[in-house]
Amino acid sequence: MIGDSRPMSVKVEADSGTLISHQAVSIGLIVTELVMNALRHAFPREKKGVAILVSYKVSDADWRLTISDNGGGMPDLSASQKKGGPGTSLIQSLAKQLEAGVETASDFHRTAITVTHAQANPNHSRRHRLCALQTRSQRLFWFS
Repeated sequence: MIGDSRPMSVKVEADSGTLISHQAVSIGLIVTELVMNALRHAFPREKKGVAILVSYKVSDADWRLTISDNGGGMPDLSASQKKGGPGTSLIQSLAKQLEAGVETASDFHRTAITVTHAQANPNHSRRHRLCALQTRSQRLFWFS
């Protein structure tokens, strides 16, 4: 999709909150990597209604960042392929610096990657419900 001239939607839903500058930089790098990854891999040429949702929810010191798309989903990888490439390593490293966990949900119609920081137990990976919003021209997905 990068370099194409197809219309697309990028929607940002963000709570207000305060971060230390190095946290803001890490979150910005995560958003950039995941949005670029979606543009690069999620959308076949024939796909219409391309949409990416960036969601940032804050509750006291806890926060949850989700980048989701309505693309073709991620391939079902074998155990040896699940390590991922440099982008996956970057996301994992930045999440570790932020004391956050990373979760991925994907099927044939969407991918959602959530980075969660829970102050009470930073290494605890909380499960979230995958939600969907259907409009006439697109479907968006996120964790809640």
